[in-house]
Amino acid sequence: MKTVLALFLLSASLLLMPCSAQVQENFFGLHINKYTHGEPWPTVPFYIRRTVSDRVTWDDLETCAGGTDPNNPCYHFRRNREDGDMDKLVNDAAAHGVEVMFTVYDTAGWISNRGPRCKGKGIPEATCDGPADEDCGWNSVGLCDPPADIDARVGSGDADGTNKTFKDFITAVATRYGSKIKYWELWNEAPNIRSSNPRYWTFKQWARMTKDFHDVVKSIIPNAIILPANTCSCSPRGSADFASWTEDYFTALDQYGPSLVDGVSFHGYAYPPENQIDFVHQLQAIANKHVSTRGKPLYDTEDAWPGGAGIMVTDDNKPDWNLRSAWIARSLILTASLNVKMYIFFGWDLGPIGQMWADDSYLWNCTTPNKDGKRGYLCPTAPVYEQTRNWLLGATFDKECSVKDLGWKSGSVVVCDFTKNNGAYHGRFVWDALKDTVSYEPEKQFTIERQLDGSVTELKKGTIQVGPKPVLLEMK
Repeated sequence: MKTVLALFLLSASLLLMPCSAQVQENFFGLHINKYTHGEPWPTVPFYIRRTVSDRVTWDDLETCAGGTDPNNPCYHFRRNREDGDMDKLVNDAAAHGVEVMFTVYDTAGWISNRGPRCKGKGIPEATCDGPADEDCGWNSVGLCDPPADIDARVGSGDADGTNKTFKDFITAVATRYGSKIKYWELWNEAPNIRSSNPRYWTFKQWARMTKDFHDVVKSIIPNAIILPANTCSCSPRGSADFASWTEDYFTALDQYGPSLVDGVSFHGYAYPPENQIDFVHQLQAIANKHVSTRGKPLYDTEDAWPGGAGIMVTDDNKPDWNLRSAWIARSLILTASLNVKMYIFFGWDLGPIGQMWADDSYLWNCTTPNKDGKRGYLCPTAPVYEQTRNWLLGATFDKECSVKDLGWKSGSVVVCDFTKNNGAYHGRFVWDALKDTVSYEPEKQFTIERQLDGSVTELKKGTIQVGPKPVLLEMK
């Protein structure tokens, strides 16, 4: 019964899937860790690097009122307290022809209206709404709360203050790096209590932060892409509900009209990856109700399998790279087919959540030597990512993905048709989302079967075996 219900829900979701634009290089992005111990540059191709995994937060980069001068010693762009190095990140990306997305999060502790200096309301400083907020996490007291100067009366939530500290900080970052940073995202996982405590933020404040962010960046980098605070279905206790938070945020943005943001960003983390479909459809429906976000492209700025080390593991508690490789291939294909403009995987070296490279082959069971003699080992997800990327480049999903029912005894497969070269090439992705393997008989016009390991088989009349890993079928 559970299998039948899952099939029904998956079928209903897939039938709503929109057609997509052609998948371009700018769809593919990566997160990389702090990048401070001689780790090699990734040996898989990608277009954009997002900063959030490198600990280059507002709090890490700024520890005092620095003003707008990017060379002020209060701004720790070269090396911060968490060993993040913003200059190295931006300059190395430029040297490798990779774009950068800068995402703000963690309000600087000294300006947080419930930061570590706040023992109680007004004590020891009048800028405290207090008491200090420990709901953000033991190591980030008050960093998930608004800056004190966003309100004329601290903690009112009216967003009628100067917001000077935030604007000074963004001015310094934009001035220092200019067009080396193309994509600017206001806040990391705003509904997540660890990023912004919903008890103390108001949507007036969020709208004001977005407006100031847009105005400062665009005044310095007119061609910058501005993304709002990203939304998510976040799990820590005390986080805001995704749908209601997103609805209220976009409503607050509407007062500033349709030109405030250039897209809408979110975090996926769907398990199984087919669950991404319902999430994206819900987000699109909310966005299209609002003048500020209607028709704007979607950006998935952080995605991986959820659950960290406890998901998709073998009996000896090692990563199950077959399942994880299947996850990343399906997630990339499904997200591209949903007309999402960008997908940034978390990440290159960020086990146990998402990973393609490891320094220690034993710990992660990643045994393939890195390319070009570079240090470390490739995990099985790395070649799968590259192969899926090659399959997707230039693809247009001109037909909706669908579930093909193979009969109640046989199961089902997910089928996703696409074209390339203005319709001259026809391909189909097929996988089994519910069982280990099923028998599937392609239509006779499909003559080639390609596997994620690069192997190629000429199709004969009859069935093929399809499992959790997508296969690519091609017409003559």
